[in-house]
Amino acid sequence: MLYASWLVVASTRPPINVVAPSLGDQIARHSPENVAAVKASRPKREPTESVAALTEQQASERTSITYVRQEQGSKPRPEGSHATDPTKDPNKDLTSEMLEGTMRCGYSWDDAAAKCGLNCINTCSAAEHQACYKNLPYCDKAKPAGECVAVQFGVTDSWCDAAANSIDSALTVCEDCVDAYKETFFDHCICEEVPTGKNTPIEPPVHVQNASSMPERSSALVDHAIQQGELAIGLPECSWKPGKGCSNVTQYECLSGKKKGQCTGENWYYREDECTSSCVHVSLLNPPPYYAIWRYGPRALPWDKGATLPRYSAHGSAAVREMAKHFENPKEILMSTYCESQQIAFAGVSFFSPNYRVKAERLLKSCNKMGVCCKATAMAADFLGPDAPEGSDAFRFQMIALKPGFLYHELEATKQPVVFLDVDLEFHQVPKLFLPGSWPEGARDVALFNFWANETNLTYRHTPQVGSAVAYFNQTYRAKKLLTAWAEAMQYKTNKQAPDDQVLDKLLLEGKWMGRVSLGWLPASYLRLMPAYYRGVSPVIDHDRGTAPGVAGHSTVKPVMPKVEWWEHVDPQEIARENERRCPPGGCEADATTDA
Repeated sequence: MLYASWLVVASTRPPINVVAPSLGDQIARHSPENVAAVKASRPKREPTESVAALTEQQASERTSITYVRQEQGSKPRPEGSHATDPTKDPNKDLTSEMLEGTMRCGYSWDDAAAKCGLNCINTCSAAEHQACYKNLPYCDKAKPAGECVAVQFGVTDSWCDAAANSIDSALTVCEDCVDAYKETFFDHCICEEVPTGKNTPIEPPVHVQNASSMPERSSALVDHAIQQGELAIGLPECSWKPGKGCSNVTQYECLSGKKKGQCTGENWYYREDECTSSCVHVSLLNPPPYYAIWRYGPRALPWDKGATLPRYSAHGSAAVREMAKHFENPKEILMSTYCESQQIAFAGVSFFSPNYRVKAERLLKSCNKMGVCCKATAMAADFLGPDAPEGSDAFRFQMIALKPGFLYHELEATKQPVVFLDVDLEFHQVPKLFLPGSWPEGARDVALFNFWANETNLTYRHTPQVGSAVAYFNQTYRAKKLLTAWAEAMQYKTNKQAPDDQVLDKLLLEGKWMGRVSLGWLPASYLRLMPAYYRGVSPVIDHDRGTAPGVAGHSTVKPVMPKVEWWEHVDPQEIARENERRCPPGGCEADATTDA
């Protein structure tokens, strides 16, 4: 189901209250500085005349020069004059009329809300069967994708702006040509927002089946659910009308055992002495939040010559490597059979203590079914010392704080991109987004959950709220530097006891790391969660056989933004490698991309 695959979910921790910045604050944060950084990084060169100006100078009066304007067609040069049309600004965005009010055309309210379509008062194009909708979120019609900048040789910022505004329009006469146009755009331009044109399809809301319209409970349906639970991955759905005692907070029905026929709010899966098989009444759950368009994450800007990275520990320290040492001699390593293959493109990695061995084995069995290489590192119950035994708060908090160090260790150990997986997860489908060439606009350094990523409200969309139960880190310089920063931040003051994903939020937003790594926002299908993100979600990765994430024992310590101790220069070889990939022969020095 496409709709379900495009949802973005919350982390496995309880949601926290966040005071959203004002619209003015978010515009100031997200518009000028990123674009200014790109422009400031471009090599300076002597001003030159435009090709148009040079052509005007070189042509005789007998030569006719025609300027083709997008909105008016061709306009000949006045006879006897070499001057360009004084009424037209060649750098002006031809669609820069500012949006007035909050009424826009669309095929539905959700369509108009998710896009910057045509402004309207009460009517829209009858030919396109659109209607005029009001009470819509704000958007800048002049720049619906935010500021766009050219990052490769050969195109200009103005072209990127114009192309972003019409990325899905009928620009050419063939579908292949449109695809080539988009590929050129994504290769050469970076925008603050995902370019979304009027023809970009939106996802339909989830079809909700009324529980009352389902068939009556029968022994055949129950037997089928029991068989499905024995053979398939995950908890089966109850396919009949819920009985007495079943509700949206008591959605688990026991099918066999002492409690047969009873519903409860706690999963029967871990209570075999009471119930040996069960199902979940999905029809009683609320549909997940509806997001019309998948916002798939921002890309990093190119490094400039003097680029530096903030470091949050003393010069000479190596927090991430010190953390990684904990995993050099683990108690045991479990691997799925596909880790023997030389054809894998990533490795799923987990670490666990003895009490979670059963779940680790269950995770690896699901990896084998989906052809995924998974590696689970078993740590001894006392590997953190006598003051932090397994089961204690100290043990749990230190295990969480070690996550970035573990990921760094696995990146170096596997020589593959790695996906951190909480040990209580299971694969239901092949995770295509972890494979090469899977992301729109190109590869990502890091892919995370950001459950505000798809909001139509611009303020919330630009305030990351990530979860780390599933986290992809590529074999890139940028990914490793974020892991280093995350490891250092986890050791800062009280952050050792703070939720690791909330510390990462701080780094991405306040530490401005969103501009230093290419991020992918993972869809909800990559972490189906009970109850809010369960109904209508076709899972790629499922959480703990449909068990709701627990809140007991979660840390309430608020994260602190670490102090910058020193600034590290970006490796010049890394800058050179990136320049080589995006610049023509001869380098960017000789042929810098700038606007006229």
